[in-house]
Amino acid sequence: MTEGEQPPSEPQIMIDPAQMAGVWANFARVSHSPYEFTLDFIRLDYGTNPPTGIVVARVSLSPLMVTQLIDALGTNWNVYAEKSMPPEVQRDGRTPDQGTSDGNGAETASA
Repeated sequence: MTEGEQPPSEPQIMIDPAQMAGVWANFARVSHSPYEFTLDFIRLDYGTNPPTGIVVARVSLSPLMVTQLIDALGTNWNVYAEKSMPPEVQRDGRTPDQGTSDGNGAETASA
């Protein structure tokens, strides 16, 4: 950094008050193209047969952002698990029924 140059500042992030509560999702679907990943967060109603759902949020990300998200989730999961989860969950980070692949590059996960 040269003399008189300001250090980089943290971004100022704002959220619309109407979005402050967020949304609830109990299912996620991930798909990708050569250029981007799309994450669909879904609220499934398991009280219907078959279960029906609605996408409550869709986020498209660059591959670089996906790698950064994976790192951030891993770091945060480890901190959380160390404090809050039994050892068998800490080891693996997922239960046997979480995460399936449809064989076409789409992954799903339910909570």
